[in-house]
Amino acid sequence: MNGTASQLVAASTILLHRDRHAYASHPCVTKLANGEWLVAFCESIRREPFFLHPPSDPRYLNFVCRSYNQGETWDEPRVAPSYDWYGAETPGIAQISSGDVLLNQWRYLWYPVEEAQKLWPTGRHELYVCDPVADPHAHRWRPARSDEDWEQHPFPYARADGGAYVHSSSDGGYTWDRTVSIDVAPYRGAFSPRGVIELASGELLLALGSQDHDPLAATFVLRSRDRGHSWNAPVEVAREPNRVFSEPSAVETESGKLLVFSREELTGHVHQSESPDGGLTWSEPRQLPFWGYPAHAVRLGDGRILIVFGRRREPLGIRAVLSEDEGDTWGPELVIRDDLPNENLGYPSVIEYSPGKLFTVYYGEDGDGVTCIQGTYFSV
Repeated sequence: MNGTASQLVAASTILLHRDRHAYASHPCVTKLANGEWLVAFCESIRREPFFLHPPSDPRYLNFVCRSYNQGETWDEPRVAPSYDWYGAETPGIAQISSGDVLLNQWRYLWYPVEEAQKLWPTGRHELYVCDPVADPHAHRWRPARSDEDWEQHPFPYARADGGAYVHSSSDGGYTWDRTVSIDVAPYRGAFSPRGVIELASGELLLALGSQDHDPLAATFVLRSRDRGHSWNAPVEVAREPNRVFSEPSAVETESGKLLVFSREELTGHVHQSESPDGGLTWSEPRQLPFWGYPAHAVRLGDGRILIVFGRRREPLGIRAVLSEDEGDTWGPELVIRDDLPNENLGYPSVIEYSPGKLFTVYYGEDGDGVTCIQGTYFSV
């Protein structure tokens, strides 16, 4: 791959959603068969002096906003699937050929810290706390192991694992008819900010990644043969010693090969895994040369594979890369945004809305320091 970055031509940026009292982040976009665009994202209260991502805040809800005119205007966001689903992780959203819209989430169980301390010795749940010394921004949690852990915990609440779920909507994401719990054992947690993909066979594939306290530190896929009503056992995609794989994105190539792109926490590089047999077996993960995470991959109408990803070190921004040979090689990095003010950004998701024309959503701060959902149109 050419190590240089190329500036895209004729890129334009819009604001999808902003609330000066809120922190909005981690969006996922999908295009419906009727032409509407949906964006699912997380939102909680805005905090100072630093922000908390969904794993650290029980007040996060998932929302869906809608555009009827290719992003020119957006409806007010609606909570998804309901206000009872508080403290949920980053959502993935997609429409399948039946017309159903599927929303995937990881859910935590949240307790007042005093109740959590009472539950802790019973072993009913493994309770998680933060270490403010090791992580001043309180983004990483770990199992409570001692009374000292509880004394150092900075929040008036604690959490336990709640499970992975897929919600289905038969009316284009306005209401949610069915919720299915997914068994991800032996993995601990199942995160992905990307939705399901539908394979040429009609089966659904959902790529997920385990969380930071999971000793397996792997990405994996699950399959459904009945439109998401039930899911087969997970098949491991990527796991290596001294690597932590998470937040994957899957795509099927024109020849039927499956590609999964995993975030790798320690190197900061996206890693690519391949399956020639519909996801039953996978190659060893291959580190790609560009730095950034997590990736969202789509197959364009002409067969090319496009990846978008966030870059949280200088030069900051949102980037893309293209492959014209089904992931064997990758072209130069394409700069979608290089004017975002700081590393509080990322998680881009992308659709192709007409041949070679794309729209990507992501989060980042505006000029007033409000973290909001933004989008950029570009062509390749």
